[in-house]
Amino acid sequence: AEAPSAQEMLDNHGNLIRAQRTKASELLETAKRVCGLSTNNLPNNYKTMFKRYPTNNVNDLDQQLNEAKALAECSNDIDPQMITEFNDRKREIDTYTKEVEVNQDKLVDLETQIRAVRDSWYGPVSEIIEKINTKFRSFFVKLQCAGEVLLSEHEDYDKWGVDIRVQFRNSDDMKRLTSSYQSGGEKSVSTILYLLSLQGLTDCPFRVVDEINQGMDPKNERKVFEMMAAAATVEGTSQYFLITPKLLPDLRYNDKMNILSIFNGLGLDNAKNESFIVENVIEQNKIRCSQSQMAC
Repeated sequence: AEAPSAQEMLDNHGNLIRAQRTKASELLETAKRVCGLSTNNLPNNYKTMFKRYPTNNVNDLDQQLNEAKALAECSNDIDPQMITEFNDRKREIDTYTKEVEVNQDKLVDLETQIRAVRDSWYGPVSEIIEKINTKFRSFFVKLQCAGEVLLSEHEDYDKWGVDIRVQFRNSDDMKRLTSSYQSGGEKSVSTILYLLSLQGLTDCPFRVVDEINQGMDPKNERKVFEMMAAAATVEGTSQYFLITPKLLPDLRYNDKMNILSIFNGLGLDNAKNESFIVENVIEQNKIRCSQSQMAC
């Protein structure tokens, strides 16, 4: 047989090329129809997808296609119950996610309301605490000690409170007033001075202090009594009732103070016992008090 001429070979190759072009056009139309494309311009989302396959080699693309098919075939072996459980769990997650979003919005609203309520009382309370602190510090200065009253803040409003901090010795730091650190006399001094700091700031008709001077050293007891007498006899402030089994001698009194002495004992039952005459005791104390004031 004669070998094909060059013209025949050229014609055969031309026919093959035209057939391939026809097939490519048909495949392109099929791809456009499947992908919903109306033009030859590739949308950006498809361009992004194709970027994951940087090679244009047909063999490489066929290999990736086969791997994808194998993975899809393996997924057919998944237990249907697992798919059902997965879908149920996904629905639960979606439901909880929506609830979290709703609750988050409610939380923001509640925090806004809390801040608004807090702002309505925080300023006035802080001013009152500062006034108490100013008086409290001035009382401790007179004792040559140090003290302060602070507003104790906490993220939990149930744990807010008032802190009393005192210092009775130069060698010590300012310590919070507790039931265990300070001595009994120091706690008594701190308590009565705090009550005196409330004078004129709180609406209270009277205050009763029972044996508050017990345990105090005489120097502090005398100074505290003088401060209490001065504060409690100011017009328009709370009345004080001091209940005590004893007082220091030669204390300073004024006309706005009343002293009620309760006499009790076995000897008082004997009506014939005239060795203890109340009127004489009162008169002697008045004379001694007058002499003490004149000496000062």
